[in-house]
Amino acid sequence: MHIDIALEPEYTADELAELAVLAERNGISTIWVTNDPQARDLFMLFTKAAAVTKRIRLGVMAVSPMEMHPLKLTGALLTLNEMSGGRASLVVGGGGAILANTRLDLSRRVRAVKECIAILKATSATRPLNFPGELFPVWNFQPCWATDEPPRILAGANREQMLRMAAQRADGIHMSDMPLPLVAGTRQIVEQALAANDRSPADFEFNNFWAFHVKQDRAAAEREARSRLVLRGMLKTFYIEPFMNDTDTQFVRDNMQSFYTAFHKRDGFIADVPEQIIETLVENLTLTCSANDLDMRLEVLHKFAAAGLTHITLGLHDDPGEDIRLIGDRIVPVLGHG
Repeated sequence: MHIDIALEPEYTADELAELAVLAERNGISTIWVTNDPQARDLFMLFTKAAAVTKRIRLGVMAVSPMEMHPLKLTGALLTLNEMSGGRASLVVGGGGAILANTRLDLSRRVRAVKECIAILKATSATRPLNFPGELFPVWNFQPCWATDEPPRILAGANREQMLRMAAQRADGIHMSDMPLPLVAGTRQIVEQALAANDRSPADFEFNNFWAFHVKQDRAAAEREARSRLVLRGMLKTFYIEPFMNDTDTQFVRDNMQSFYTAFHKRDGFIADVPEQIIETLVENLTLTCSANDLDMRLEVLHKFAAAGLTHITLGLHDDPGEDIRLIGDRIVPVLGHG
């Protein structure tokens, strides 16, 4: 299983380049940065990292075609791909962080992602693209300069309709916060769709973002995990019902404001939520422990690999440099496939 990492979009180009070099030295396959409309432009942000690294893939996740037209997205991605010698990766999603700042119409999100991926995949330096899309028609599009190895195009997909579309069009899927009980079934859906489209799963990427909260101090790890629990699939029923009873699931949904407040305060305190519920969420939606206990907690990553993941993206938060060194020392040698 390839070991990727994901960073929050809060770093300067120099800081990201330094972390990319560190990640490359520690055997990380891809360094992703999560997209946020309020953050720096990620494609520009990666340019320094592209210049100082040689092997590691540079990934932007996830961009919606509703926030960036597929032609402009193609140009930005292919520019990064050229600067990195064919090492760019992209997750195309149907919503994401853009929804916090807009009121986009998502009624045709699967169609939008499907057409965007089709454009990205069909664009060629040697022939013009004519694509009669319903949402994004394209005519006579030919970036003649884009001659590097094509970038990897993944679909941000957790639910069945998007998964089946991804199997038809994309190089892989990038799930987010998908709990272990759902991974094997998700892979089965995709494999069936791949077979229906005469595609082999051998070259298809199965990736999942998984929050990584491992610190030298267990209390610091818990504080970080609890502060960001609301981000784990936004605690929707789909993500938590596989490991939580109906009463507790509804309690979480009825008390979302407590999780949002904890996120903004970043103190790890989630008011009015029983400790048993918090512990269950942390246990099943994150990898949280002290550094001393990490080896004993690697079983969950082995289970993800056994369930069919080809990649896992460990989501890093505070002190990512320390996390990268820890992953390179304790996880990559055990689970990594470079």
